[in-house]
Amino acid sequence: MRRYSSKQHQMTMYGTGGDIDARPAHLFRCGDLYAVSLDPTGSNIPGDGCYEGWEHVSEFELGVREAVPAAINPEALIRGIRANGYYVWSHTSGNPTGTTQ
Repeated sequence: MRRYSSKQHQMTMYGTGGDIDARPAHLFRCGDLYAVSLDPTGSNIPGDGCYEGWEHVSEFELGVREAVPAAINPEALIRGIRANGYYVWSHTSGNPTGTTQ
């Protein structure tokens, strides 16, 4: 009879889209500006142009195969977060302001 250690029975957790690298992210809004950060407080998002303060909209799983609760490609968000720790864009222009591309 073979015995298996609990280490052999560990399961890999995936996001809802099956993305192994998905991680919790947070969507914020300030007027026509949107931002995504891994920080649930959004304290790392610059306040330039956001006089009302960033409002937390939702938490979601960020990964290349995960649905984003905003009309933006998740790959742009991932690149911005890797480069700066956050990603900011304007809903009206669609142009990112948090990263250099």
